[in-house]
Amino acid sequence: MNHSVFGRKLSRTKNERKRLFANLMRDLIIHGKIVTSRAKAKAVQPMMEKLVTKAKRGNDTDRRHILSILPYGEVVDRLLADAKDRFSQRNSGFTRVIRMGAGRSDNAEEAMLSFVDEAVKREKVVYEKSEKGAIKPKIEPVKTAKKTKSTKKIK
Repeated sequence: MNHSVFGRKLSRTKNERKRLFANLMRDLIIHGKIVTSRAKAKAVQPMMEKLVTKAKRGNDTDRRHILSILPYGEVVDRLLADAKDRFSQRNSGFTRVIRMGAGRSDNAEEAMLSFVDEAVKREKVVYEKSEKGAIKPKIEPVKTAKKTKSTKKIK
């Protein structure tokens, strides 16, 4: 019987699990989506949902709590900046798990964990001075990396 058992162990010790989840969440924040085993994706998803909810509030206490789980300052700052704009219309359901099928050598089922909403694209504003002395804003799109097509097919 599994009384009072919470979460997934994933054949790891407590510290190994903690670091694995922190690294998966960090990669999800940086890249917007990750492909991993279905068990890991389902284990990380509720933790990521709670972090985004705390990041939406964005006060100092919430930032310290997020830093205790994700010890990457730049990533936490990015999450706090994104959460207010990106997830403002949503109360929950910030992430989704999509099955990708078995694709590894051990035949483990893979899944893609991604954010539901697209990232907000900010445009860089450059001011030009005209002949009459008036300053006009000229909006230039921010250069982003090109998206590459995934070789795996989504089933």
